[in-house]
Amino acid sequence: MGETNIKQNKDPEQQEKRSALGITRRSLWYVLKIMLIITLVVALCFFALVEMMSVSNIYIIVTEGLERRADCILGIRPSSELQEYFFKDWLVRDDAIDSGRYDAFRVDSYDYRLSIEKIKVYPWSTEATVRVLEQVVNIQANANNDSNKDNVPQWEDSRMEIRLEKIDGRWFITMLSVQQKDPEIEPGATPDYSQLETDIPHY
Repeated sequence: MGETNIKQNKDPEQQEKRSALGITRRSLWYVLKIMLIITLVVALCFFALVEMMSVSNIYIIVTEGLERRADCILGIRPSSELQEYFFKDWLVRDDAIDSGRYDAFRVDSYDYRLSIEKIKVYPWSTEATVRVLEQVVNIQANANNDSNKDNVPQWEDSRMEIRLEKIDGRWFITMLSVQQKDPEIEPGATPDYSQLETDIPHY
């Protein structure tokens, strides 16, 4: 009888220990789950921020770079100013810049229009592609020589794919590829950036 009473007295103590151990394990697992969720949220926010910065930088490089390229083709700017936007290996292969098509004219003004249709970039990537529609209209120019009676050459509108690469922490345009010449363009339009097509992951 004495031994039985001792065992019965020990059972509640063991149950308390098991209960306390179970609570500790559940608490640790709960804390680990919370830490894991917080880590994932912070990581997603970080990647989203990096992605937004990349898209913003790419947008600026493409829009400013292509407009300055148009300036160079029209003879308004020297091609040396493009090195801030274009990788030098591509500049020597861009035949349009040194085509001399407008050398016989002094271009005073023009209307440059660029529509970005698609941006494809990932937060971890060092490469990106952009699809754009480029137009140059209302070119106002005078001939350098009074004997020149030729009309000012018209700009050939085009839809292009642009490739960019991050080099030494900066984005540079490394290639332009014309996908469509003189595409049909709908009149009108104020750009609706809510309709901009992007190929980037959503979080």
